[in-house]
Amino acid sequence: MKGKKTLYIALTVIGLCFAAASLILWEAIPNSLGGVLMGSGSGMAAIGLTRLLMLRLDTKDPAQARRKEIEVNDERNVAIRRRAKALSGDVLQWGVMAAAWVSIGFDAPFWVTLAAIVTFVSKSLLEVYLVVRYQREM
Repeated sequence: MKGKKTLYIALTVIGLCFAAASLILWEAIPNSLGGVLMGSGSGMAAIGLTRLLMLRLDTKDPAQARRKEIEVNDERNVAIRRRAKALSGDVLQWGVMAAAWVSIGFDAPFWVTLAAIVTFVSKSLLEVYLVVRYQREM
């Protein structure tokens, strides 16, 4: 618990430093770098603060923390999460293909379309590999 708390505090501090650097160096750095610093800093700070608040709630009510842990590891909930991830992966896969078609329609650079197609094929190959692997294991 102590190590996690230190990690989340460090994440929050680093995130705030990135965001502050983006604001301080606003004139001196390109907009793209400033956007990356602000976006990643804000995200890291938000994740760190959220996780710190969750740790605090868990220490205040240990019974609720145990119930939550049991619920997270419950077979039914694990199966539901895995099914949701699989379906969201399928939806994302077809969304990437739709983006490839749209990029063709808008005469985007060839690498954009190629990147979308490579992503689609990579996901499909990974899916086949995992199916074969899990069939051997089970």
